[in-house]
Amino acid sequence: MPKLPRPSFTQAVLLFALAVIGYFAFVAVGGTVLSQRVNQEEQDLRQEVAALQQDQATLKAIREFLWTDEYVEGIARRMLGLVREGESLVIVAPSVTATPALEEDAREVRQRRWWEELYIP
Repeated sequence: MPKLPRPSFTQAVLLFALAVIGYFAFVAVGGTVLSQRVNQEEQDLRQEVAALQQDQATLKAIREFLWTDEYVEGIARRMLGLVREGESLVIVAPSVTATPALEEDAREVRQRRWWEELYIP
């Protein structure tokens, strides 16, 4: 078996220096990629927090509306059929045929969130 030539001291130092430089370059590039991923994730989470805060504000406004006398009276009139003294209850029967506009409105209502459907006019 033939013997491989031994590298000189200078070649060994140069090879070691290249390996160290390569390692540091690899670590620097990996750190940059990781930093970009973390920044993107942070931005996504900030957007999610903003959306959740907006939802929270909407729900607080709905909660406040639910405690108003207007809402309680509206529920009493619509759901329970109650009327004030001196008023008469009139029930209007819906039409038999549905129009395309009503079907489109119904589709929009189905796409809204449940609390929006129930409490937002």
